[in-house]
Amino acid sequence: RDGVRYQFYVTKDDRHVLFMASEQEFWKNFCDGIGRPELFERWPGSKYGDHAKGNRELHVILRDVFRERTAEEWLAFGNEHNTPIGPVNTPKTIADDPQFKVRFPWLTVEEVGAEQLFTPIKFIDEELPHPTKAPEVGQHTDEVLSSVLGLDADAIAKLREAGAVS
Repeated sequence: RDGVRYQFYVTKDDRHVLFMASEQEFWKNFCDGIGRPELFERWPGSKYGDHAKGNRELHVILRDVFRERTAEEWLAFGNEHNTPIGPVNTPKTIADDPQFKVRFPWLTVEEVGAEQLFTPIKFIDEELPHPTKAPEVGQHTDEVLSSVLGLDADAIAKLREAGAVS
């Protein structure tokens, strides 16, 4: 949470982005891209995994820099300048995120009874079955009693009369 070059920042449109320039190469790309090479010269950091932890002065500078552009502009900047900057989604925006749409398709109320996500687990050369709605209470009772226990219709009817099954 004390990281500066790996941190959430508020953008011009009051959204958030995650800035992930902990590697020196990305930090340099960012500084050059915003026209502020002096930031890199002053705080070059180490080659890998340097979050500039606790650097309050740099944090204030970056806070102000990120307020100069919208979240979409920062995402485009990241692509253009090879700087890792990602969107921070909310429950209201996540479904519209392009990467999210590709990786985590929504399952609808009609398919499974409630909006939910398909499992994110992936297997090599294996497609997982598409989920369906859970059965209603008693939906498969007759089938289970006959195929698993070998009961006939009369025996199942007697169980129902006795209140043992519904």
